[in-house]
Amino acid sequence: MSVSVLKNISLTLTLAYCLCARGGVVVGTWNGNWFPSGRAEHRAHPSVELATTEVAAKMLSSALSSIDPEGTNDVILVLNEIRSPLVASNLIKRISRKGLTLASISGYRRRDRYDQQQDVIVTTLKVAGSGWSRWLNEKAETPPRGYAYANIVVTSAVTARVYAVHFKSNYGGNTKEKAALNRAKRAHSARQIVKQVKNLEHVIVAGDLNTDPWRKEFADEKTHDIFKEAQFANHLEELPPGRRATHPNKRHGDSSLDFVLSKGFRSLRAPHIEPSYQISDHLALFTLLEIDAP
Repeated sequence: MSVSVLKNISLTLTLAYCLCARGGVVVGTWNGNWFPSGRAEHRAHPSVELATTEVAAKMLSSALSSIDPEGTNDVILVLNEIRSPLVASNLIKRISRKGLTLASISGYRRRDRYDQQQDVIVTTLKVAGSGWSRWLNEKAETPPRGYAYANIVVTSAVTARVYAVHFKSNYGGNTKEKAALNRAKRAHSARQIVKQVKNLEHVIVAGDLNTDPWRKEFADEKTHDIFKEAQFANHLEELPPGRRATHPNKRHGDSSLDFVLSKGFRSLRAPHIEPSYQISDHLALFTLLEIDAP
C-alpha cells in the first residue's frame, strides 16, 4: 500500500474520530407557565395537574422527535416556572426519551415558602457538578430569582457550563421609569453571567429572557448586546423573522422571548419551535448543536 493511500486513510480516520468526538446535542427550552397548575400561587386539583403533565410530556417528546428524528443525540432541556423537584421528576419520566435525569433545579424562596417558579436543567449526559444561585445584589436594580447551572460533560474532552435563566419580566412596566428598571435588571443578569464565564470556552444559556431584540419597544435594551459582545450566538436568529415568535399574543403582537444562546457551539440544523398545546403562553424552542471546531 502506498504512502499516499495510508495518509488518506489516516486523515479519514482522524476526521471521523473528530466528528464522533464532537457529537450533537439537542438543547431545548420552555417556560411552563406556573407549571403544572397554570395559575400564579395556585394549586390545581391533582387530576388536572396530572393531565397537564402528560400533555406537556407529549409536547416535549414531539419537539424532540422533530429536531432529532432518529433519537441519536444527547439532550439538554431548560425549563422555567416549574413548581418543585417532584413536579420536574413527574414530567421527566413521561418524556419519551430514555436516560433523562434532573441535573439541577433552583431553590428560590418567596417570603415564607418556596417559590412556584423554579428553573430546571434536565439532561441525558453526565453531570460533573451543579447548583443554583440568586443574582448578586445590585441595590434597587437587583434582578428577581437567579439561575440554575450544571457542568455537563458533552464529550470526553469538553465539559460545558449550562445555565437555566428566567430574566425579569415586563410586568408592571407601565411607566418609562418602571420599564427602564426592568431593562436594567435584565442587563445586570446578563452581565453577571458573562463575567462568570469569561474564561470558559463552552457555555449554553437558555430560558425566558423576557426581551425581544427585534421589537421596537426593546430598542433601549442592552441584554442581547451584552451576550453578543461576549461572543454568544443567538440561535433563534437562524430562523427567518416571521418564524421566531415564542410568545404569541393577539393583543400586543407575537414576541421572541425564549432563547438558546451558546459560546463554543454551532448549529447542525435550523431551530424548531413547538406549539405548547395551550398549556402555556410560551412555545418550546429546540436546537441541535455541536461543538464548534477550532
